[in-house]
Amino acid sequence: MFPNFTQFVISILFMFLVLTIRYLLVSSILYWLLWVRRPQSWEIRRLHDMDERKSKIKSEIKWSLWSCLVFAIPSGFMMEMIALGKTKVYFNLTEYDWWYVPISLFVYLFIHDTYFYWTHRWLHLPPIYRLFHKIHHESINPTPWTSFSFDPVESMITAIIIPIMVFIIPINIGVLAILLTLMTMFGVVNHTGYEVYPLSWMHGFWQENWITPTHHNLHHHKFNCNYGLYFRFWDRLMNTDVMIETPFMMQGDSGVLSQERTS
Repeated sequence: MFPNFTQFVISILFMFLVLTIRYLLVSSILYWLLWVRRPQSWEIRRLHDMDERKSKIKSEIKWSLWSCLVFAIPSGFMMEMIALGKTKVYFNLTEYDWWYVPISLFVYLFIHDTYFYWTHRWLHLPPIYRLFHKIHHESINPTPWTSFSFDPVESMITAIIIPIMVFIIPINIGVLAILLTLMTMFGVVNHTGYEVYPLSWMHGFWQENWITPTHHNLHHHKFNCNYGLYFRFWDRLMNTDVMIETPFMMQGDSGVLSQERTS
């Protein structure tokens, strides 16, 4: 049932290396592009001022590297169990009907979002917050370095859900890769401190239903709202959803401020 111990350790070290390289590479590129280079055309997209303290960035990187190590444990276990054929992960797309492929992605996203929302609210209970979640919220003005800056206990809580789900709900290996990519994308992008999505997405279906950097940035500023990861569904249902109109969102199609929306 369980993988060989030596192979398990190798998988953990491999995943730690992959996660660390990915974190450092993606975060450094985004940090340089948005907070070092700071293109003038993107100033209207900026959501807050930068905390210039180097000690803060060093702290975020330190805790993020610890998170990469913690993430690697359930990830390495999942990899080994997939290799042993003990999970519901399948490789042949024809094993299930074609319609199940997109449905399975949505099911995983929704269950993951549900789990994240409720564990996130639990982490905001005062005694729990002080023990396990305070580290992440030391970054009131998040940057790309903030994305994995968690207490190790919070990191484990965050990391175990997908490895558990692959034992219960069938998913294609390619869909699993897409899911993990989306999970990383939302985690990093929503902490950039900039609204990175196109202006056309700031009103309508995307903005109304999906978490954006603007939406999550408010969580870091207000603390008691916007707990979701992918969707605004649970925030809306539980009356914890808060959104504001930023100058970027109030632009018209021509790229100038809309008088109708600002009046």
